[in-house]
Amino acid sequence: MDNTDVLLKNKTGKTRKHHLTARETEYLSLVAMGFKNSEIAKTLSVTKSTVKKTLEAVFQKLFAKDRANAVAIAFIHDILNAQILSSVMKKYEINKYNLCSR
Repeated sequence: MDNTDVLLKNKTGKTRKHHLTARETEYLSLVAMGFKNSEIAKTLSVTKSTVKKTLEAVFQKLFAKDRANAVAIAFIHDILNAQILSSVMKKYEINKYNLCSR
């Protein structure tokens, strides 16, 4: 099982294996960094509609209620970690100091 494969239980108790793509993991990483949908769209050179649809798919795969819940689930199940966030920051040239001043 790689870091994006995760077994989750939905509210009915059914367990399913879900796989986030590398791209979905990037979206979720930006959410974890506090980016708004418009900022994610700009960073990834996609439309806000694409961001919304992709995040809805991610939330559904993780059985998440909202952004914060998705990020918490991702960290608990090691879908996201500091190394992944650092990699995304480097790939998209996100400066950690700019994150604090946004």
